[in-house]
Amino acid sequence: MTSSRTGGPPRTGRRRAPARTVRETEDLQVDGTTVRIVRSSRRTRTISAAWRDGMVQVSVPMGLGPDAERQWARKMLTKVSARRPSGAGSDAQLLARARELARRWLGGEVDPREVVWSTRQQRRWGSCTPSTGRIRISSEVADMPGWVVDGVLVHELVHLKHVDHSAAFHTMANRYPRQVEAMAFLNGVSHATGRGMVGADAGSEDGPEDEPEDEAGGIGDVGPADESVG
Repeated sequence: MTSSRTGGPPRTGRRRAPARTVRETEDLQVDGTTVRIVRSSRRTRTISAAWRDGMVQVSVPMGLGPDAERQWARKMLTKVSARRPSGAGSDAQLLARARELARRWLGGEVDPREVVWSTRQQRRWGSCTPSTGRIRISSEVADMPGWVVDGVLVHELVHLKHVDHSAAFHTMANRYPRQVEAMAFLNGVSHATGRGMVGADAGSEDGPEDEPEDEAGGIGDVGPADESVG
């Protein structure tokens, strides 16, 4: 017995293209402080916050509603403000600092596109995504000596060229005169605090609804993060 299909449009065998992610940005005044709301059609349930360009950015699902957005903005502002690194400066300043280090010590062989402070890295001093040129530095590094901050930046800058910790990686990183000393300082902090922020393995810093990233080895080891302040 044979059967035939009647009615409706013919099947083409083609899959529908994935829906394009839509994002909207709006700055709100919350208790006298500017908070940037970023709405994403890709988010369905998670809400996260982070310092970006000197202000708190709260990422929310599209269609959350103005009252709920403001409530979350106030809640996340309180959390993030309590964790803002006192000596961090802005992300723009950190990017400028990284580019100067790349020019001075690495011969301009690497050029980061974005360098940001992150409070989401609980077991890693720094990490980078070579495919996007994005570097994240733990906010806990901000109050360390400047030469240690520079050592972390150089470490991640070199990962833009060498994704592993090969001999070539260390040769390039050690062009910064205090690189070995900076890594020893971080190991000492890890040992003293018992936090285990030692080693260098790849991992994701993004929540389940963020874009996946292909990270190079960073300083320390971290697992995937869920909803969080970052």
